[in-house]
Amino acid sequence: MIYKLLSSLLLAAAPLLASHRSLADAASADKENEVKSILQRMETDVLAFRDEMERVYSARCETKTLTECAETNFNDCSSTFPSQQCAKADELVFSACGDGETCNALWDKTLSTVSIPAALAQGPSNNPNDNEVIESACYSRLAEQYMIDKYKTDEEYWAK
Repeated sequence: MIYKLLSSLLLAAAPLLASHRSLADAASADKENEVKSILQRMETDVLAFRDEMERVYSARCETKTLTECAETNFNDCSSTFPSQQCAKADELVFSACGDGETCNALWDKTLSTVSIPAALAQGPSNNPNDNEVIESACYSRLAEQYMIDKYKTDEEYWAK
């Protein structure tokens, strides 16, 4: 008797199970397509960033690149930044700049800076004296506007 009851329940449920499998397969296909779309977008973004870095690298020795670099050489403890603010202790603490309670560093959130380890900053005014480090810090600034624009363009997409 129980066997007949279970058999009839299974027969009655078979179309529902098949329907559920179809829904699961469709959901799985949708997720797979979504993942493929994300990976395609990432690949496109990486290739565009590569192209931008190649453009930037080719401009590394231009007079304009070197002049602008020299004009935007800042030190977190002592420079006057265009829009500087004292960093609060809960934001940023450089022990060389402050006591952890008052002004701990001069920080300009409108400007990108390149920070290097002290071991590489052996030149005058704690600047690097290795030409490759100087060149890299200078030309990498040229990619800043691209990264800002890309972030603004993609912010909504990646927030999903």
